[in-house]
Amino acid sequence: MQKKHASRLYSGIKPICGLATGLALLSSIPVQAYNIGMPAPDSDKQVEQSKESSQASYYLKYKPAMEEQARSLVTQMGGTITDSMPERHILIVTLNKADIENIDYDRANYRHIIEYVEINPQRQLLEKKTSLSY
Repeated sequence: MQKKHASRLYSGIKPICGLATGLALLSSIPVQAYNIGMPAPDSDKQVEQSKESSQASYYLKYKPAMEEQARSLVTQMGGTITDSMPERHILIVTLNKADIENIDYDRANYRHIIEYVEINPQRQLLEKKTSLSY
């Protein structure tokens, strides 16, 4: 008798656990409804990113004693020098991606000035999240 009672109790708990697990999984999926007439919450970021996609920030390492030539090259290409690390022979510049590709493609012409060009990774603080947000 006790065995039947225990198996009936276990079979009653199993669907409840499955239901609780299913609800927990569904509640963790972010769901957002958008009004067709209203912009999506991240649409401003997307427009901003598409504008910036043609330009990016780069580390431009120049050879010793070639700082002036490197600065001149960046200015000729229409770029902006945002910062520099003279002790490491690096300029932090904002240039069009096409110009960077041109430097990379025509490496022989710039070899006496530039050692390498590297993308400057975007850094940002992580969002502060509460224990209730995912």
